[in-house]
Amino acid sequence: MANSQPLAIPNRVVSLDDGITMVVTDLHGDWPLYQRYRDVFLTLKTRGLVDTLVITGDYLHSNESGLCDGSLEIVLDLLALRDTLGISLVILLGNHELPHIYPFILSKGDITYTPTFEHKMGSHRQKILAFFEDLPFYARTRAGVTLCHAGAFPQAHEPTLMHRLFNYSHRDLKQRARDHLPDDLEPIRRGLEKLLQIDYDYLVSENFAVTGPTDPRYYDYVISQFAMASGSDFDVLWDALFNNNEQEYGNSAYTTHVTALLQQLSTGYTPQRVCVTGHLRCRGGYHIVAKEQQLRIASGIHAKPYTSARYVLFDAGKSVKNARDLITGIGSLFDGNTK
Repeated sequence: MANSQPLAIPNRVVSLDDGITMVVTDLHGDWPLYQRYRDVFLTLKTRGLVDTLVITGDYLHSNESGLCDGSLEIVLDLLALRDTLGISLVILLGNHELPHIYPFILSKGDITYTPTFEHKMGSHRQKILAFFEDLPFYARTRAGVTLCHAGAFPQAHEPTLMHRLFNYSHRDLKQRARDHLPDDLEPIRRGLEKLLQIDYDYLVSENFAVTGPTDPRYYDYVISQFAMASGSDFDVLWDALFNNNEQEYGNSAYTTHVTALLQQLSTGYTPQRVCVTGHLRCRGGYHIVAKEQQLRIASGIHAKPYTSARYVLFDAGKSVKNARDLITGIGSLFDGNTK
C-alpha cells in the first residue's frame, strides 16, 4: 500500500497564562458527581470567581461493578459544554479513554471496562473518537503548575522522546501501522485469532461493537495491535498514562522523574515547579509527593473515603512554588467547603 500524506499533528500541551483554574480528576462514569462539579464551576464562573475548568482524564468507566455507568452522558455533556465554554474548558486524555482510540481491552480484576462504552457509543461514535484523538496530554500554566492525568515516568529524562510525546498523533501512528501491513489483512487476522485462542468475530463483536466482517472497523483491532507494538512512541504514551508514580518506581526515583517532566514542560515557557495529577487512590482526597513537587487530587471514586473527594482552585497566572502552596485552594462538594 502506498504511503499516505503526512497527517496534521495536534498540540498535546496546552498553556494557560492566567485566570482562576478549577481542577477535577478521575470521575469514572459517575454522572451525578460530574453534574455537581460542572454546576459548581458554572456557578462560580457566573459570579466571576473562576475562569477555566480542567478535567484531567478518566471520566469514563465505572470503577465499581454493578453501578450505573454514566460515561456516555458525561462525554456528550462535555462535548456540548466545550461548544459553550470554548477555551474555558480543558479536557485531558486519561488511560481509560485510550482503549477506545486504538482499540484494546482494558480490565482490572473482575471488571472489563471497554465493552460497555463501545456498545453505548452508537451513532455518536465518530464524533466521540475524534474528540478523544485530539485531547491534549498536559496543561501548563504561568503559575508554574502543570496538570496531567497520571504523573511522571522514566522517559521524562529523554528530551527526544518527550518532544515526540508533546507532538504525538494517534492517527499518524495508526496510519503508519496500516501502511506497513499488507493490503490483505485476513491472514494476519487468522494468525492473531490462533495466537489469542479466541474467535476473532466474537472478540471484536463483544468488546468493540463490530457488527461483522463487512463492518469498516472489522480490522481495527488488528491494526491497533501493530500500532501499539510499532515502536517507542506508543510505549512513552502508555507510561505517561498508566504509570503508578512512587508506588511503581519508589520515592527517590520517582522524585527525579517528576523533576525531569517539569523541566521538559518548562522549555520555552515559565519554569514548571509543581505537577497536579489524579489517577491513584488518595486517603483523605489528596496527597503530596515527590518532595512537594506533586499534588495528587482524588475528585471521585479514588478518594478514600468517597466523601473526602476534592477539587483544587488556583490562579494560573500567580507563581506557585510547591504543592503546599495549593492546599488553600482545595475544596470539597461534601463538606460545604466550596470556594
